[in-house]
Amino acid sequence: MIKLDDVARDNDVNLDESVVFVKGKEDILSVNINSLGIMQRSDDTMGVKFSLTPKQTKELEKFFSKFQNGEKFYFNISQTGYRPVYYRGLSPISKEVSQEYESKFNVTLFMQKAIAVPDDNYFEPTCECCEFCHIG
Repeated sequence: MIKLDDVARDNDVNLDESVVFVKGKEDILSVNINSLGIMQRSDDTMGVKFSLTPKQTKELEKFFSKFQNGEKFYFNISQTGYRPVYYRGLSPISKEVSQEYESKFNVTLFMQKAIAVPDDNYFEPTCECCEFCHIG
């Protein structure tokens, strides 16, 4: 997995205030947490709503345009650790116009928690007499 220190150095970001999306070793996107909101449902699906400048929206769209539905990637919010998820799509982009602040574009990323089974939850049988010894 890519090291967050490398992301911070290469992209000049404050990791405590960022969510980092990673696909492979080369595809990395960092977004300030002040410009997003996360909604999670009980069925392990999530929506991350972004409110971004036009330039940031273009970067987000370019990053996720390479993804196929169900493709696995990782995200890390404020250095809390990488979480595996499956890509489920992007909502249509809508423009938010206001006289109080610069125009923003809103888009929601849909993803689903990737359920990973740890390797250490199954133990090799320790004896031949009991078929249940190896269940962890």
